[in-house]
Amino acid sequence: MRKLMFALTLVLSCTFTLNTASATRLWLDPNTQLYDTGDTLTLNLYADIDEMDAIWGFGFDLSFDNGSSSISGPGESGSYLTFTGFTPNSAYFQYDPFFPPLWDDGDTIAGEVPFCNPDVWGENILLGDFSFDAPDSGPLGTENIYLGPLAGDYGIWGEEGLFGLSAYMPNNPTATAAPVPVPTPEPGTVLLLSLGMLGVIRLRKKM
Repeated sequence: MRKLMFALTLVLSCTFTLNTASATRLWLDPNTQLYDTGDTLTLNLYADIDEMDAIWGFGFDLSFDNGSSSISGPGESGSYLTFTGFTPNSAYFQYDPFFPPLWDDGDTIAGEVPFCNPDVWGENILLGDFSFDAPDSGPLGTENIYLGPLAGDYGIWGEEGLFGLSAYMPNNPTATAAPVPVPTPEPGTVLLLSLGMLGVIRLRKKM
């Protein structure tokens, strides 16, 4: 009996180890983009998911301060940008306010596979699209966007992130992006460019 229990423990231990080692990658695209006042920015959320970790849903916190605090929903702002919404990829997922990641601990975004649809896995899986608004006036700057579990945040359904059928993603994948403002020409640069243009005009007139 002891041998049987030892063998069973060993098998379970190996299974857990393999699951923990499995690769899941999450990223926002584009990772960096230029924006100006009044612009609307779109970020696509992608994932690489192993077949053994096929998911039936996901839930993440959106943060503008690297995961120290989270944005609860549309209308909230970071230092420069305002989060305006997230739309799950309808080819795989649907939004459901009763899905565990949302009512569990208030994740910013979530999506679940519709009932009777297969679990999702593969490379370059589009989970959904974020949208952000830049202010019509006021300061612009680099906005660091973080997506993943809030620091120290573990829900009753396991570690936050991509949720699998029988086991949750153990490596808490995160994604970051840093939109940057369009560079404003310095007065010195504008002056040099203007002088250069005048020189070209005068040279053409002489010729």
